[in-house]
Amino acid sequence: MDKTRKKNILYASILGAFLLGAALGILMPEIFGHIAFLGDLYVRLLKLIVIPLLMTQVTVSVAGTTGNLVRRIVRVIALFVVMFAVSFCIMALITGLVSPGTGVKLFDAEWEGESAVTSISGFFDTVVRDNIFSAMTSNAILPCILFALVFGIALARVKAEKTIAVLGELGKAFSRILEYIMYLTPVGVFVLMGNSAASYGPEVFGVCAGYILLAWGGCLAVTLIVMVIPVWIYAGITPWQYVRKVSRIWILTLSTCSSAATLPSTIRVCNEEFGIPKDITDIVVPLGCTIHMCGGAVSFCLLGMFTMQMAGITIGLGTFLYMLLVATLMNMAAPGIPGGGIALGAAYLGILGAPTGFIGMYSGIYRLLDMPYTTLNVTGDITANILIAESEKRRTARK
Repeated sequence: MDKTRKKNILYASILGAFLLGAALGILMPEIFGHIAFLGDLYVRLLKLIVIPLLMTQVTVSVAGTTGNLVRRIVRVIALFVVMFAVSFCIMALITGLVSPGTGVKLFDAEWEGESAVTSISGFFDTVVRDNIFSAMTSNAILPCILFALVFGIALARVKAEKTIAVLGELGKAFSRILEYIMYLTPVGVFVLMGNSAASYGPEVFGVCAGYILLAWGGCLAVTLIVMVIPVWIYAGITPWQYVRKVSRIWILTLSTCSSAATLPSTIRVCNEEFGIPKDITDIVVPLGCTIHMCGGAVSFCLLGMFTMQMAGITIGLGTFLYMLLVATLMNMAAPGIPGGGIALGAAYLGILGAPTGFIGMYSGIYRLLDMPYTTLNVTGDITANILIAESEKRRTARK
């Protein structure tokens, strides 16, 4: 069975579990008091694998690109970071204006953990630890990611190919473990959604519908502001031309929800539809498929702000910048497996000190969220490729 079919079956099972859990939670609420522990177990399993998975993937990714590639495409990576940050800010503005989580009570106000760091000294106390193993055992994900970044650079500098290869194999093994955990998602979603419906009733449906609409709306806004307009102004490609050519890839992204699966088609659209030189596309698009995800910016921002609004956590400037930094680092290490964003979402909320009670419902609707997020990711890669190609063209003309 191919990966796409497995992914579709998994999401269909999750959706079925979501609906069944919601229905039984309203009709037979008493049964979920006895099986609520299964939902907690599912969330714990997600948290269990996140640190080893992220550390190995970040280390191998950095070790593989530091040296030749990064030095050549510093401007590309800088563009990726800027597009991600602007997308995050746009979604934050929309979420702040709409304030969808305010007044919503889908879980208890108390939670484990602390609020996000809001001071410079507090930030460095959080990310710089004197013992990486204690950081790992305490589930301090951000220090572990930063350590992995530095470790990857060091491995590249000393040309430790064997160590990098071993870590790469470990990363594959951890990805497989996460894949096994994702097979338990229908059970976890069934219990978590059922327990929420039993506790809060039909209100959960309105919350989920509003969340989905806000996610799609945010992706459309980011597409217009971060992609369509810059390409029009800088590269002279009209919005109609841009949408007509890029839309040829959207059917694939909406159906597969996989940037990697659509990579060959993305490259073909860049080369054939937009006439971008192959030597530029072959660098920008594969790298963008790995670390450039504007859809991830929308995803992390909406999930973080929505959950913190529900919990009544104040989001000041320091907290917001911290959210953006964490999202940027985690986005670059996003595992390319079905539902990997669910695990990262749970980890992201944990870092922010926000409650993870929304993850059950988030898992149930994730397929409907993954569709616009993946489409935005791929559209962003094409956009970055167009802008870089135009920049190289102008640079050559000046010479």
